[in-house]
Amino acid sequence: EKSVIGGAVGITHPIPLIPNLGYSTLSFEELEEQQSTDKSTTVSMDTKIKLSTINIFYNVPFPVVSMSLGFGYGTLTPTTTVTNTVSGTGTNNDTTKLSVPVTEGFIRVGLPFWNLIEFHIGYHAFSAAALQRNKNSTIDISGISGVDFENANYSGGMSTIGIQFAF
Repeated sequence: EKSVIGGAVGITHPIPLIPNLGYSTLSFEELEEQQSTDKSTTVSMDTKIKLSTINIFYNVPFPVVSMSLGFGYGTLTPTTTVTNTVSGTGTNNDTTKLSVPVTEGFIRVGLPFWNLIEFHIGYHAFSAAALQRNKNSTIDISGISGVDFENANYSGGMSTIGIQFAF
């Protein structure tokens, strides 16, 4: 079962337009499998990705809703297990862990209730360099005909919905 899980925590204050500090994390997993042209070899990549950022954000004052604009910087850490299965020979496994910098920009719009709870929606945009997930792997898949894993690009956007508690 594949899933995406994430969360954020922040230290805020009531003074408008003074920066606040936060931390965001997001984890997900992907599996990619390819077969050689002669059907004798199957290569799979099971990648667990963790994205962590430190954020600076601003609470923009509006009369009825709350709005936050922010940006962050952190790391994207994919851990990839490469499995090479050759029919009649066996299976080889190797796990590699990489780390690349990531930047984040986000906006949140919320509806506060009783100054303690806020329901909000948001959008986060992430930018990270494309990377070769099997880099530094001891399994060489470059000579297998029909198997070509492209560089993975984890840049993109994400819509969010959440609840915020203040105390």
